[in-house]
Amino acid sequence: MDDYMKEMMDLKTLVTKSLEKKGVLARIRAELRANVFQAIEEQDHATEAEGGDQFALLGACSERAKQLHATPAGKLLTGLICEYLEWCELERTLRVYSPELNMPRPYSRVELEELLEIKSDSSNASGPSDTRPLLMEVLEGYLKSERQ
Repeated sequence: MDDYMKEMMDLKTLVTKSLEKKGVLARIRAELRANVFQAIEEQDHATEAEGGDQFALLGACSERAKQLHATPAGKLLTGLICEYLEWCELERTLRVYSPELNMPRPYSRVELEELLEIKSDSSNASGPSDTRPLLMEVLEGYLKSERQ
């Protein structure tokens, strides 16, 4: 390998390590995955609209998962997972997860709070990013009741 190629390999390694350290590569990979899933989902919707016989590439939940999602507890579970991903600002993960569910989002955060009888911090007007995820509230409530 000549000096130029060695320098280029060293530069590539340096840039890659720097981008990995800053989390840039992870964000790019996540964005790419989300866009690939979105493109597949759009194709699935176009195929459905045309009445095509092709199988959907996304939303192919197992029968067991479909049965779970159809129950009130399954809808609640799905809503809590979506709310948690939103709270963590994992938008790209949510964009991949949602089409795979192949169902509309069952509940908003407010609806989940009402269903679970969790009081939201109404003095906090800045939104869910400053509150705790509802899944954490549920888990802590369970752990507290177990200790008593």
